[in-house]
Amino acid sequence: MKSHTVPRRLLRQFSYFDATTKSERLWRYQKGKPPSPKASPKTAARVDGHFENPIDAAQEALIEQRLANEVEGPVNRLFDGLNDPAFTFTEDRRRPLTRYITLLFNRSMARRNATQHIISVRNYALQQFLQNDVQLMTVATHWNLDAFFRGLNFGRLFTPTDVAGAAVRYIAADPTGSSLQESYSQSIIHAMTQFDEAMFLGEWRRIYTSPDKPFIVSDAPVITWTRNRQGSLAYGAGFNTQNVEVILPISPTTCLHMLPNVRRSESPMVPTVDDVNAAQAAYATASCFCNIGSQEIDAIVQSHISTVVLGENVFTVWHMPYQNLVYDILMGRRLLGRRS
Repeated sequence: MKSHTVPRRLLRQFSYFDATTKSERLWRYQKGKPPSPKASPKTAARVDGHFENPIDAAQEALIEQRLANEVEGPVNRLFDGLNDPAFTFTEDRRRPLTRYITLLFNRSMARRNATQHIISVRNYALQQFLQNDVQLMTVATHWNLDAFFRGLNFGRLFTPTDVAGAAVRYIAADPTGSSLQESYSQSIIHAMTQFDEAMFLGEWRRIYTSPDKPFIVSDAPVITWTRNRQGSLAYGAGFNTQNVEVILPISPTTCLHMLPNVRRSESPMVPTVDDVNAAQAAYATASCFCNIGSQEIDAIVQSHISTVVLGENVFTVWHMPYQNLVYDILMGRRLLGRRS
């Protein structure tokens, strides 16, 4: 099944009408290739098996359906208004936009490709726990006391071996292509249950430009950055990071600029068109799109494309302390329905 990593309706915003084919087309910009005017919003960002779950054949279609109905549909009805300066970001409008933006980040090829990093970190944390005899014994003791005070009788006491086995089943993932894809598919299901309150409660702005100097959109359209006092941008800030800004172009002349409700030590500047386009190219896995062919746009794309890689040079989490991560998770788990 071919799934859309970028919604067709969003890509249509950046299309032009081709008189020859009598259809909507996109200018596609790619590394090392001249711009091509032949991309279609229908197929430009479709990937075979993108949401596939190797152990659940029905899940891919379910994800596509839920994304279309629950996430894309409510925002599609807002697109025409979003380009109007008179449009106001009421709570009823920010709520579906918040879900749309977070899911748009998670459904990209860039995010899927970062799954290996997430699993590697998770397995590293697991190994840290399995090598700590004190933590294994402490969790076993905690589970036994919890069972006693709740009146549960499992016929024997939990041992460190039981705890280790439970940790492996609960947390570990075999880093094969199949399990990576399963993990990614499950992460989309999980993301649909989450809601980013900081973004929802933040400040919502728009940036405008003229048709002759348009915004582009990439196959990873949601980008984040922080800006220092000298004006330099650092890509890849988490959505709840201090001073983070979230950017999403929604048409060649309009770009959303969200300031999540986080601590801010710097006053945000209005991003330039070049700021946005360079970042779109940097985050792109393979392609950027626009409604015109432009040597200026191509120069920006060729200079920046695919220089930001999730899980490699941005959105990496190796720096975090993992010595107690699995321990803390298992100390908070309840036993009901979980026999070891």
